[in-house]
Amino acid sequence: MSETGKYDLTIYEGVAWYYARYRPVYPPSLVTIVRDHFRLDGTGRLLDLGCGPGPVAIPLAHLFEQVVAMDPDDAMRAEGERIARERGINNIEWQFGGSKDLSPALGEFRLVTMGNSFHWMDRARTLDALYDLVTDGGGIAVVGEGAPILPPPMTPWRAAINSVVKRYIVRRPNQPPLPWENPGKPPEERHEAYIARSRFKDLASYRESFDVEWTVDSMIGNLYSMSFCSRRVLGDRVEAFERDLREAILVVEPSGILKGEPPEFYAYMAWKR
Repeated sequence: MSETGKYDLTIYEGVAWYYARYRPVYPPSLVTIVRDHFRLDGTGRLLDLGCGPGPVAIPLAHLFEQVVAMDPDDAMRAEGERIARERGINNIEWQFGGSKDLSPALGEFRLVTMGNSFHWMDRARTLDALYDLVTDGGGIAVVGEGAPILPPPMTPWRAAINSVVKRYIVRRPNQPPLPWENPGKPPEERHEAYIARSRFKDLASYRESFDVEWTVDSMIGNLYSMSFCSRRVLGDRVEAFERDLREAILVVEPSGILKGEPPEFYAYMAWKR
């Protein structure tokens, strides 16, 4: 989603199916940490902003009376609705919109969550708008998964993947830096710095490494779930991309099982006091 002008609904075009199936699943601590820090007991409302196919809204739904899951991408919301229906979860309202659509008309929320969507938003403006929608004593939780702040040395299979992706992908205007362009953000640009400067109080953080075992096929699916590397972006180069990627990976990892690069789950939480 672009925060300048209208939503750019092409960014994630065609990726929802891959996103729902090939993004790493958050560890069980997502539920435990959020429940315990905010003393959730099945009452109140949750707003999951930039919900995608529901990787945050769905596991947290049982902790609230009602969940509003907002995303400007119709296919993402449709995937979320499908998953929730299959799991018998019926207290989620899937709603079009994003950070620019925040208004008192949405009502009040005990908690607002933002997953891997937060980096697409005008973070300072979004936090300011959310403050007025959160009930006293409630708060926000920015959660996600990614490389640790101090990542381990790059694995040979990751280097092989990057070498192929670099040949096929060029960053578009207004797109966040590609993974190999941004090894680390300065402290003032990290999510926690924006939260600390907001009206929310008592910033708390949590980090946990968790294991993900990739195969060549699941890694390709994960790449197709990314806005910068979707099948739409690749166009008629998809078959060549897959061929080159498989060959490069199998040269350095003949087993096709890709280990040694555990992602890190993070949660930044703050309260309206």
